[in-house]
This record gives sequence, structure tokens and C-alpha cells, in this order.
Amino acid sequence: MKRKHFKQFARLAALLLFAAILAGCTATPDNTGNNSSGAGTLDDDLFPDFPVLGSTTAPPAPETGSPATTSGLMINLPEGKELIGQDPTTQPGWGNILTSNQPFVSPTAPVWGGISVITTSPGAATPSPTPMILKLGAKGPEVSNLQRKLKALGYNIGSVDGDFGPSTEAAVKAFQERNKLYVDGIAGTSTLNKLNSSSALPPRPTATPTPRATATPRIRDNVFLKLGSTGSDVRKLQERLIELGYLMGKPNGQFDQMTQEAVIAFQNRHTSYSDGIAGPDTLRKLYSSSARKTTSAAGIIGTSIQRGLMDSPVVRRIQQKLKDLRFYTGSVDGDFGASTEAAVKAFQAANGLRTDGKVGSNTYEALFSSGAATASPGPGQTTAAPTRIPFYTNVTPNPEGEVVTLREGNSGSLVRRLQQALKDQGFYNGPVDGMFGFATTEAVKAFQKSRGLSQDGVAGRGTQQYLYQGSFPPGS
Repeated sequence: MKRKHFKQFARLAALLLFAAILAGCTATPDNTGNNSSGAGTLDDDLFPDFPVLGSTTAPPAPETGSPATTSGLMINLPEGKELIGQDPTTQPGWGNILTSNQPFVSPTAPVWGGISVITTSPGAATPSPTPMILKLGAKGPEVSNLQRKLKALGYNIGSVDGDFGPSTEAAVKAFQERNKLYVDGIAGTSTLNKLNSSSALPPRPTATPTPRATATPRIRDNVFLKLGSTGSDVRKLQERLIELGYLMGKPNGQFDQMTQEAVIAFQNRHTSYSDGIAGPDTLRKLYSSSARKTTSAAGIIGTSIQRGLMDSPVVRRIQQKLKDLRFYTGSVDGDFGASTEAAVKAFQAANGLRTDGKVGSNTYEALFSSGAATASPGPGQTTAAPTRIPFYTNVTPNPEGEVVTLREGNSGSLVRRLQQALKDQGFYNGPVDGMFGFATTEAVKAFQKSRGLSQDGVAGRGTQQYLYQGSFPPGS
């Protein structure tokens, strides 16, 4: 009997214990209102809009003891807990948890033990920046930056002017070839990336080349080439002088004054005498491998120097001589422009030559002869008046708003605007007539000097930027 009561008491105790266990399995609400950092919680201050996995506000749980089913995935969940959404093993999915403006949330092991945040929405493609391509004809600050980097590496780009011209294209090609890129002269993504990298290679160092020894013609001890000589020996002499840079043009086999001046220039660097006669000693030195090159030609033969030639040492020499004879008042810059052409015509007229504005053999010889006539002062003047430009070239604004370089010989509304700005700032007192002449050139030089710029009298990008300041075209 006692054993029967003991069994009943044991059953009752077991039922009470089971009830206590069931009471402890009730769902505990999420504490979303505090800053606790326990597992499975989120800080509302950091993620206010994020969906929370395993929320206590779940729909009724499945029947006791039955597994929860989510698109074929079977997961046993505690009573009162339910998985929100669809099968987490497939992506995208996730039911209505995610919206287009919410971060993508991915569960991590253990199940619902934490989340990782991906900064882009699922399926949203990151926009790629438009690749920059700089090529011949491009202008702007990007080109200036390209030129500065090439110049810093040692590539010859000329001036940093923001204008992608032939010299910049040649420098890009040299950079591409040196750095084993496709050589097309276009600065695209690969070229720019390489240029901006620490592995960009400078040009290969090149030593000053030693002039090669030409096939030495038979030099006879009794032959002396001098003014008035002609023939094949003179032609070979001129070819060698051109090769070494003492003469420009095309060999013509005529030993004229310019050939004589080239021989004198060579003798001044290689011999103890300079009589302009190419005798045996001079010729042996001229055809040897020790003959030194020069970048300053003494003259030109077989062709004419005319308008359009830029940055030429021969043109500088002509300009300086014209200035000494008071026919030219512009810059000795080596650019054969409108004012140089006008000065040449004035010199030709004063010396009885054909007035075509071109410096051929006859004009060059007369210019550097001892009997060259000088410009005569006008009535009431102590010095010759500046040479007038016979005609002007009209220039118009760039349709894309880029700066147009203005120089002597230009005309139009851009020149008028330039003159007015110079006048307003006290650098120009002539008429605002839109004609870029001598007075405008001198005013530009004075302004450039006041700003510490190169005083060339040409109103380029930098000069106009300083001159116009606040009214400088946007984007330039």
C-alpha cells in the first residue's frame, strides 16, 4: 500500500516539475529600447530601420512538436519563435524583410547568431566613372595636369598651356613606348593610370651624340673653297655644314656669303683662325668625328625664310639685325610673324630688293652686309617709326569658350577687349581699335612684367587670366 502511494506521489512531483519547465519556455521580449549589446540584439541608435530577425511579435507558432517549414528548409524552433521570411539559403529571397532603400542583411552562423551588412542593395550595379580620354585638340586643366606630369618625368612637352598639341602628343607617344603601352598618342585609362603610378618610367637618358665622321672627300693641298667657288666640293661642304647645324636649307654648290658665314662660325669653334676659307686644315676638321654640332645656324641657302617659321635661331638672328637697323621693334623670339614680315619688306624696299617679305639668299646677304641701309626717321622724329603691319588677321572667339591666344597682327573683338582691359589698368594709352599692333604689344609686355610673367608681348592663356581675373571665362 505504501509503495502504491509512493508511486502516485512520484507522478505528481514529475507533473509539477514538467509544468515548471514549461513555464520557463515562454518568449522573452526583445529589449529594443535600451543600449544593451547582448547576442541577438540591435542598437536602435545605430540601426533604427533595420529589420530584426527572430522578433517576439511573431505570428502563432506551429503545432507543438512540428517543425517550421520555410520553402523546403526544415528548422526546429522553440515554442513562441518563428523564422521571418523565406529560405535564407537562397538569394535574393528574404520575403518582405528588405526594401530597395535598405542595406542587404545576411545571416551568419550560428543560426541567427548575428548579421553582416553589405553597403549595396542586392542587384544594384555600382556606377562606373566615365573614363577620361585626352587626345590631340583637347584643352583644359586636365591637359595641363597631363603636361605637368610628363614634364616632371622629363618628357619634352614644350610649355604647360593646357593645349593638347603635336608636342604633347609626341610626348605621350614617347611615354607609352617607354612604358610598354600601346603607342597611339592618346592618353586613355591605361596611360593615365601608368602616368599617375609610382612605376612610371622617365625617358631613357641620351648622351649628346658625337657627330659621325662622313666619308671624307679627297682633300687636295692646293684646293681652297672660298667666296665665289662652285661645284661638287662646295655642295659636300654645305651638306656637312647643314648636318652639323651651322647652315640651313638645301645645298646648291655655290659658295655664297651665307656659306662663308657658316664656315667662319665653324672655324670659331674648332680652329685658331676664322677667315671663311675652307682650306685643307678646315676641311679635315670639318669631316672628322670630333666636329661639334651647333643649334645656332649662321645662315640659310637654297630656300627662303618666310612667315610661319617658329622658334628658329635663324629668325632670331634676322630679327636682331633688323632691330639693329631700326626696321624692327618687336620681340626677338624666333617667330616669323606679321611684324617680322613687315620689317623685312621695309628693309627690302630701302635696299632696292624685291619686297616679298621673304628672306632668301639675296635679302639675307644684303641684310648682313656692311652696306645695309638703315631705316630713316620720319619728319620730326629722331628715330625710325615702328614698322606698320600691312594687314591684320581677324580672330574670333572659340565656340567652346576656350582662351584664344592673341599676338601682333591679330584683329577683332577679342583684341578690342584686350586693349580695353590694358587701358583700364593703365598699361595702354592707344586707341581701342581691335588692331594688335606695336603699341598693344608693348602694353602687353608692360603688363606681363608687372605680374612676373614672360615678357613676349603675346597675350596667351596665363596673361589673359591675370588680366581679366574675375571675368576670366568659366572652366578655363
